[in-house]
Amino acid sequence: MARDVEDFVREREPRWHSLEVLLTRAEESPPSELGPENLLEVVRLYRLSCSDLNQLRSLTANPQLLGRVNQLVGRGYRFVYQHQNIRPGLAAVRRFFLHDVPATFRTELRWVLSAALALLLGAAVGFCAVVVEPDSARSLIPGDFFTESASNRVHHIEHDKERIDNTEKATAFGAFLYTHNIQVAFLTFSLGALTLVLGWAMLFYNGLLLGAVAAQYLVDGVGTFFLAWVGPHGALELPALVFAAAAGLRAGSALLLPGEVGRAAAVRAAFPSVWRMLLTSAFLLVLAGLIEGSFSQFSSRAVPYGVKIAFALVLFTAMVAWLFGVLPERRRGRP
Repeated sequence: MARDVEDFVREREPRWHSLEVLLTRAEESPPSELGPENLLEVVRLYRLSCSDLNQLRSLTANPQLLGRVNQLVGRGYRFVYQHQNIRPGLAAVRRFFLHDVPATFRTELRWVLSAALALLLGAAVGFCAVVVEPDSARSLIPGDFFTESASNRVHHIEHDKERIDNTEKATAFGAFLYTHNIQVAFLTFSLGALTLVLGWAMLFYNGLLLGAVAAQYLVDGVGTFFLAWVGPHGALELPALVFAAAAGLRAGSALLLPGEVGRAAAVRAAFPSVWRMLLTSAFLLVLAGLIEGSFSQFSSRAVPYGVKIAFALVLFTAMVAWLFGVLPERRRGRP
Protein backbone atom coordinates (compact mmCIF):
# COMPACT_ATOMS: atom_id res chain seq x y z
CA MET A 1 0.00 0.00 0.00
CA ALA A 2 2.84 2.40 0.87
CA ARG A 3 4.40 1.80 -2.53
CA ASP A 4 1.04 2.49 -4.21
CA VAL A 5 0.86 5.83 -2.43
CA GLU A 6 4.43 6.72 -3.39
CA ASP A 7 3.78 5.84 -7.03
CA PHE A 8 0.55 7.81 -7.04
CA VAL A 9 2.18 10.91 -5.54
CA ARG A 10 5.16 10.67 -7.90
CA GLU A 11 2.84 10.50 -10.90
CA ARG A 12 0.57 13.37 -9.80
CA GLU A 13 3.22 15.68 -8.32
CA PRO A 14 3.96 17.56 -11.61
CA ARG A 15 0.24 18.29 -12.01
CA TRP A 16 -0.07 19.65 -8.47
CA HIS A 17 3.05 21.74 -8.89
CA SER A 18 1.73 23.26 -12.14
CA LEU A 19 -1.56 24.15 -10.47
CA GLU A 20 0.26 25.69 -7.52
CA VAL A 21 2.44 27.82 -9.80
CA LEU A 22 -0.55 29.05 -11.83
CA LEU A 23 -2.58 29.82 -8.70
CA THR A 24 0.31 31.82 -7.27
CA ARG A 25 0.55 33.82 -10.49
CA ALA A 26 -3.21 34.33 -10.53
CA GLU A 27 -3.30 35.49 -6.93
CA GLU A 28 -0.52 38.01 -7.53
CA SER A 29 -2.00 39.58 -10.66
CA PRO A 30 -5.45 40.28 -12.17
CA PRO A 31 -7.04 37.50 -14.27
CA SER A 32 -6.63 39.56 -17.46
CA GLU A 33 -2.85 39.35 -17.01
CA LEU A 34 -3.00 35.56 -16.66
CA GLY A 35 -4.60 35.18 -20.09
CA PRO A 36 -7.52 32.98 -21.25
CA GLU A 37 -5.29 29.95 -21.96
CA ASN A 38 -3.89 29.89 -18.43
CA LEU A 39 -7.33 30.47 -16.93
CA LEU A 40 -8.60 27.39 -18.73
CA GLU A 41 -5.52 25.47 -17.61
CA VAL A 42 -6.22 26.39 -13.96
CA VAL A 43 -9.75 25.02 -14.32
CA ARG A 44 -8.49 21.81 -15.93
CA LEU A 45 -5.81 21.20 -13.30
CA TYR A 46 -8.23 22.05 -10.48
CA ARG A 47 -10.71 19.41 -11.67
CA LEU A 48 -7.99 16.79 -12.05
CA SER A 49 -6.63 17.61 -8.59
CA CYS A 50 -10.11 17.16 -7.11
CA SER A 51 -10.17 13.67 -8.59
CA ASP A 52 -6.65 13.05 -7.25
CA LEU A 53 -7.73 14.07 -3.74
CA ASN A 54 -10.63 11.60 -3.80
CA GLN A 55 -8.33 8.79 -4.93
CA LEU A 56 -5.69 9.73 -2.39
CA ARG A 57 -8.21 9.47 0.46
CA SER A 58 -8.84 5.86 -0.52
CA LEU A 59 -5.10 5.11 -0.47
CA THR A 60 -3.87 6.79 2.69
CA ALA A 61 -4.85 8.56 5.89
CA ASN A 62 -1.59 10.54 6.07
CA PRO A 63 -2.79 13.91 7.39
CA GLN A 64 0.22 15.84 6.08
CA LEU A 65 -0.17 14.57 2.51
CA LEU A 66 -3.94 14.86 2.48
CA GLY A 67 -3.74 18.30 4.04
CA ARG A 68 -1.36 19.54 1.38
CA VAL A 69 -3.50 18.38 -1.54
CA ASN A 70 -6.69 19.50 0.18
CA GLN A 71 -5.23 22.98 0.70
CA LEU A 72 -4.24 23.14 -2.98
CA VAL A 73 -7.72 22.06 -4.09
CA GLY A 74 -9.23 24.64 -1.74
CA ARG A 75 -7.15 27.40 -3.33
CA GLY A 76 -8.24 26.20 -6.74
CA TYR A 77 -11.88 26.13 -5.68
CA ARG A 78 -11.77 29.71 -4.39
CA PHE A 79 -10.10 30.96 -7.54
CA VAL A 80 -12.28 29.07 -10.03
CA TYR A 81 -15.61 29.93 -8.46
CA GLN A 82 -14.59 33.48 -7.63
CA HIS A 83 -13.88 34.03 -11.34
CA GLN A 84 -16.44 31.66 -12.84
CA ASN A 85 -18.18 34.53 -14.65
CA ILE A 86 -15.01 35.68 -16.38
CA ARG A 87 -15.22 35.34 -20.17
CA PRO A 88 -12.69 36.31 -22.81
CA GLY A 89 -13.97 39.79 -23.54
CA LEU A 90 -12.68 42.85 -25.28
CA ALA A 91 -9.60 43.08 -23.05
CA ALA A 92 -8.64 39.48 -23.79
CA VAL A 93 -9.17 39.94 -27.53
CA ARG A 94 -7.14 43.12 -27.51
CA ARG A 95 -4.35 41.45 -25.55
CA PHE A 96 -4.36 38.52 -27.96
CA PHE A 97 -4.00 40.65 -31.09
CA LEU A 98 -1.78 43.39 -29.66
CA HIS A 99 0.48 41.30 -27.46
CA ASP A 100 0.24 37.53 -27.88
CA VAL A 101 0.24 37.45 -31.68
CA PRO A 102 3.15 39.91 -32.17
CA ALA A 103 5.15 38.14 -29.44
CA THR A 104 4.63 34.84 -31.26
CA PHE A 105 5.78 36.22 -34.61
CA ARG A 106 8.93 37.67 -33.09
CA THR A 107 9.65 34.36 -31.37
CA GLU A 108 9.12 32.37 -34.58
CA LEU A 109 10.84 34.91 -36.85
CA ARG A 110 13.29 32.37 -38.30
CA TRP A 111 10.43 30.28 -39.70
CA VAL A 112 8.75 33.37 -41.16
CA LEU A 113 12.02 34.45 -42.80
CA SER A 114 12.72 31.00 -44.23
CA ALA A 115 9.21 30.86 -45.70
CA ALA A 116 9.53 34.39 -47.13
CA LEU A 117 12.88 33.49 -48.65
CA ALA A 118 11.39 30.51 -50.48
CA LEU A 119 8.62 32.72 -51.94
CA LEU A 120 11.07 35.46 -52.94
CA LEU A 121 13.49 33.01 -54.54
CA GLY A 122 10.69 31.59 -56.65
CA ALA A 123 9.56 35.09 -57.63
CA ALA A 124 13.12 36.02 -58.65
CA VAL A 125 13.50 32.88 -60.78
CA GLY A 126 10.13 33.38 -62.51
CA PHE A 127 10.73 37.07 -63.07
CA CYS A 128 14.22 36.63 -64.54
CA ALA A 129 13.12 33.73 -66.75
CA VAL A 130 10.39 35.80 -68.43
CA VAL A 131 12.51 38.96 -68.70
CA VAL A 132 15.32 37.00 -70.40
CA GLU A 133 12.96 34.94 -72.58
CA PRO A 134 9.41 36.38 -72.78
CA ASP A 135 8.09 33.27 -74.56
CA SER A 136 8.83 31.21 -71.45
CA ALA A 137 5.78 32.85 -69.81
CA ARG A 138 3.56 30.45 -71.73
CA SER A 139 5.17 27.40 -70.12
CA LEU A 140 5.56 28.91 -66.65
CA ILE A 141 2.14 30.50 -66.18
CA PRO A 142 -0.99 28.27 -65.96
CA GLY A 143 -3.75 28.94 -68.47
CA ASP A 144 -6.02 30.62 -65.92
CA PHE A 145 -3.40 33.31 -65.33
CA PHE A 146 -1.76 33.52 -68.74
CA THR A 147 -2.68 36.25 -71.21
CA GLU A 148 -1.41 36.57 -74.76
CA SER A 149 -1.01 40.33 -74.40
CA ALA A 150 -0.91 41.99 -71.00
CA SER A 151 -1.25 45.42 -72.57
CA ASN A 152 -4.44 44.41 -74.43
CA ARG A 153 -5.92 43.02 -71.22
CA VAL A 154 -5.13 46.24 -69.39
CA HIS A 155 -6.67 48.26 -72.24
CA HIS A 156 -9.96 46.35 -71.90
CA ILE A 157 -9.98 46.70 -68.12
CA GLU A 158 -9.37 50.42 -68.33
CA HIS A 159 -11.96 51.11 -71.03
CA ASP A 160 -14.70 48.56 -70.45
CA LYS A 161 -17.34 48.72 -67.73
CA GLU A 162 -16.06 48.37 -64.17
CA ARG A 163 -15.93 44.68 -63.23
CA ILE A 164 -17.16 45.30 -59.69
CA ASP A 165 -19.90 47.91 -59.79
CA ASN A 166 -22.08 47.03 -56.79
CA THR A 167 -21.84 45.72 -53.25
CA GLU A 168 -23.40 42.36 -54.09
CA LYS A 169 -20.72 41.55 -56.66
CA ALA A 170 -17.96 42.71 -54.35
CA THR A 171 -19.25 40.58 -51.47
CA ALA A 172 -19.69 37.45 -53.58
CA PHE A 173 -16.32 37.79 -55.31
CA GLY A 174 -14.59 38.56 -52.02
CA ALA A 175 -16.12 35.50 -50.33
CA PHE A 176 -14.93 33.29 -53.19
CA LEU A 177 -11.43 34.76 -53.03
CA TYR A 178 -10.78 34.47 -49.32
CA THR A 179 -12.30 30.97 -49.22
CA HIS A 180 -9.99 29.90 -52.03
CA ASN A 181 -6.98 31.63 -50.48
CA ILE A 182 -7.56 29.99 -47.11
CA GLN A 183 -7.68 26.59 -48.84
CA VAL A 184 -4.34 27.30 -50.54
CA ALA A 185 -2.85 28.51 -47.25
CA PHE A 186 -4.06 25.39 -45.44
CA LEU A 187 -2.56 23.18 -48.16
CA THR A 188 0.76 24.99 -47.79
CA PHE A 189 0.57 24.62 -44.00
CA SER A 190 -0.19 20.90 -44.28
CA LEU A 191 2.68 20.25 -46.67
CA GLY A 192 5.08 22.06 -44.36
CA ALA A 193 3.79 20.29 -41.25
CA LEU A 194 3.97 16.82 -42.78
CA THR A 195 7.14 17.09 -44.87
CA LEU A 196 8.89 20.45 -44.29
CA VAL A 197 10.46 20.32 -47.77
CA LEU A 198 7.17 20.38 -49.69
CA GLY A 199 6.11 23.46 -47.69
CA TRP A 200 9.11 25.36 -49.02
CA ALA A 201 8.51 23.91 -52.49
CA MET A 202 4.90 25.12 -52.50
CA LEU A 203 6.03 28.62 -51.59
CA PHE A 204 8.72 28.56 -54.26
CA TYR A 205 6.14 27.53 -56.86
CA ASN A 206 3.72 30.29 -55.88
CA GLY A 207 6.58 32.78 -56.01
CA LEU A 208 7.56 31.47 -59.44
CA LEU A 209 4.07 32.17 -60.80
CA LEU A 210 3.97 35.62 -59.23
CA GLY A 211 7.37 36.58 -60.63
CA ALA A 212 6.54 35.30 -64.12
CA VAL A 213 3.22 37.18 -64.25
CA ALA A 214 4.84 40.37 -62.95
CA ALA A 215 7.57 40.14 -65.59
CA GLN A 216 5.00 39.56 -68.34
CA TYR A 217 3.24 42.82 -67.47
CA LEU A 218 6.52 44.70 -67.08
CA VAL A 219 7.88 43.49 -70.42
CA ASP A 220 4.61 44.53 -72.08
CA GLY A 221 4.90 48.05 -70.65
CA VAL A 222 2.10 47.84 -68.07
CA GLY A 223 4.08 47.16 -64.91
CA THR A 224 2.47 50.05 -63.04
CA PHE A 225 -0.96 48.55 -63.66
CA PHE A 226 0.26 45.23 -62.22
CA LEU A 227 1.49 46.91 -59.03
CA ALA A 228 -1.78 48.78 -58.63
CA TRP A 229 -3.81 45.66 -59.42
CA VAL A 230 -1.98 43.20 -57.13
CA GLY A 231 -0.62 45.58 -54.51
CA PRO A 232 -3.71 46.41 -52.40
CA HIS A 233 -4.64 42.80 -51.64
CA GLY A 234 -1.18 41.31 -52.20
CA ALA A 235 0.19 43.41 -49.33
CA LEU A 236 -1.78 41.12 -46.99
CA GLU A 237 -2.40 38.02 -49.08
CA LEU A 238 1.24 37.14 -49.80
CA PRO A 239 2.42 37.62 -46.20
CA ALA A 240 -0.59 35.56 -45.03
CA LEU A 241 0.54 32.68 -47.27
CA VAL A 242 4.04 33.02 -45.84
CA PHE A 243 2.68 32.98 -42.28
CA ALA A 244 0.58 29.87 -42.92
CA ALA A 245 3.64 28.16 -44.37
CA ALA A 246 5.76 29.29 -41.41
CA ALA A 247 3.18 27.78 -39.06
CA GLY A 248 3.42 24.52 -41.00
CA LEU A 249 7.22 24.57 -40.85
CA ARG A 250 7.09 25.22 -37.11
CA ALA A 251 4.70 22.29 -36.65
CA GLY A 252 6.77 20.12 -38.98
CA SER A 253 9.97 20.84 -37.08
CA ALA A 254 8.30 19.68 -33.85
CA LEU A 255 6.75 16.62 -35.48
CA LEU A 256 9.70 15.48 -37.60
CA LEU A 257 12.70 16.92 -35.74
CA PRO A 258 11.68 16.96 -32.07
CA GLY A 259 15.18 16.58 -30.66
CA GLU A 260 15.87 15.27 -27.17
CA VAL A 261 12.61 16.53 -25.64
CA GLY A 262 10.58 13.98 -27.61
CA ARG A 263 7.85 14.37 -30.21
CA ALA A 264 4.91 14.81 -27.82
CA ALA A 265 6.62 17.53 -25.77
CA ALA A 266 7.87 19.31 -28.90
CA VAL A 267 4.39 19.34 -30.46
CA ARG A 268 2.85 20.66 -27.23
CA ALA A 269 5.44 23.43 -27.09
CA ALA A 270 4.85 24.37 -30.74
CA PHE A 271 1.04 24.35 -30.60
CA PRO A 272 0.46 27.88 -29.19
CA SER A 273 2.66 29.46 -31.86
CA VAL A 274 1.18 27.36 -34.65
CA TRP A 275 -2.47 28.18 -33.97
CA ARG A 276 -1.78 31.88 -33.42
CA MET A 277 0.08 32.10 -36.73
CA LEU A 278 -2.67 30.20 -38.53
CA LEU A 279 -5.39 32.40 -37.04
CA THR A 280 -3.46 35.51 -38.06
CA SER A 281 -3.04 34.14 -41.58
CA ALA A 282 -6.78 33.43 -41.88
CA PHE A 283 -7.61 36.91 -40.54
CA LEU A 284 -5.32 38.58 -43.10
CA LEU A 285 -6.66 36.41 -45.94
CA VAL A 286 -10.24 37.44 -45.17
CA LEU A 287 -9.21 41.11 -45.27
CA ALA A 288 -7.23 40.53 -48.47
CA GLY A 289 -10.20 38.78 -50.09
CA LEU A 290 -12.50 41.69 -49.27
CA ILE A 291 -9.98 44.15 -50.73
CA GLU A 292 -9.33 42.02 -53.81
CA GLY A 293 -13.04 41.61 -54.44
CA SER A 294 -13.62 45.35 -54.46
CA PHE A 295 -10.85 47.96 -54.25
CA SER A 296 -8.23 46.03 -56.25
CA GLN A 297 -10.63 45.58 -59.15
CA PHE A 298 -11.20 49.29 -59.73
CA SER A 299 -9.70 50.76 -62.87
CA SER A 300 -7.68 53.97 -62.84
CA ARG A 301 -10.86 55.81 -63.82
CA ALA A 302 -12.23 55.09 -60.35
CA VAL A 303 -9.01 55.02 -58.32
CA PRO A 304 -5.66 56.30 -59.68
CA TYR A 305 -2.73 53.88 -59.73
CA GLY A 306 -0.78 56.04 -57.29
CA VAL A 307 -3.54 55.86 -54.69
CA LYS A 308 -3.77 52.07 -54.93
CA ILE A 309 0.00 51.61 -54.68
CA ALA A 310 0.19 54.01 -51.72
CA PHE A 311 -2.66 52.10 -50.06
CA ALA A 312 -0.71 48.85 -50.51
CA LEU A 313 2.42 50.35 -48.96
CA VAL A 314 0.47 51.66 -45.97
CA LEU A 315 -1.20 48.27 -45.44
CA PHE A 316 2.07 46.37 -45.61
CA THR A 317 3.87 48.81 -43.31
CA ALA A 318 1.05 48.68 -40.76
CA MET A 319 1.08 44.87 -40.79
CA VAL A 320 4.86 44.70 -40.30
CA ALA A 321 4.69 47.25 -37.48
CA TRP A 322 1.90 45.26 -35.82
CA LEU A 323 3.56 41.85 -36.00
CA PHE A 324 7.23 42.71 -35.69
CA GLY A 325 7.33 46.07 -33.90
CA VAL A 326 8.89 46.21 -30.44
CA LEU A 327 6.41 46.13 -27.56
CA PRO A 328 6.84 48.48 -24.60
CA GLU A 329 8.86 46.83 -21.83
CA ARG A 330 5.91 46.66 -19.45
CA ARG A 331 3.83 44.74 -21.98
CA ARG A 332 6.37 42.06 -22.77
CA GLY A 333 5.58 38.56 -21.73
CA ARG A 334 5.62 34.99 -22.84
CA PRO A 335 4.02 34.36 -26.25
